[in-house]
Amino acid sequence: MDQNQFWEIINRACRSDPESAEEWDSLLVAELVKLSPEEIIEWNHIFDSLEAQANQVDLWAAAYIINGGASEDGFYYFRCWLIGMGKEIYSAAVANPDSLADVATPEWFSEGIDAEAEIYGAAHDAWMQVTGQPDTADYPARNESTETIGEEWDFEDIDLIRQHLPRLAALYEDEI
Repeated sequence: MDQNQFWEIINRACRSDPESAEEWDSLLVAELVKLSPEEIIEWNHIFDSLEAQANQVDLWAAAYIINGGASEDGFYYFRCWLIGMGKEIYSAAVANPDSLADVATPEWFSEGIDAEAEIYGAAHDAWMQVTGQPDTADYPARNESTETIGEEWDFEDIDLIRQHLPRLAALYEDEI
């Protein structure tokens, strides 16, 4: 399993379609059960690595703006959603969180991005199905908590928002 294969699976299951995020988990499980247990674990490690790379302060601020707030858990779900949106959107957002202004319009996300995209558990579910293990079995791929990258700043300070994320600030000005 490599990153290209990882993204191919994401593309087939999630289709970069935020309106179908509630289906991503079951679609991903359906794709992952086609793999061997070892490949599922490798897929999960890639997922965790990508999720950790997206654990950035400015990306958290973007999630905060788009969702009208973002707890630590909410930001984790946001990063999972971001992976589900596919390599192009993910890579652009990790390189420049303000690029989400092209994707996360207020009309699409009036209710926020939340745990609907529960893709964080898809590999675990698929592994249990493929191996026949019960829910209580020790799953060999557990994600490690990661440190947030970047210097913290006040996500409610409009001047800082405009400085760090000018396009999102303009797009969500009425909600900030």
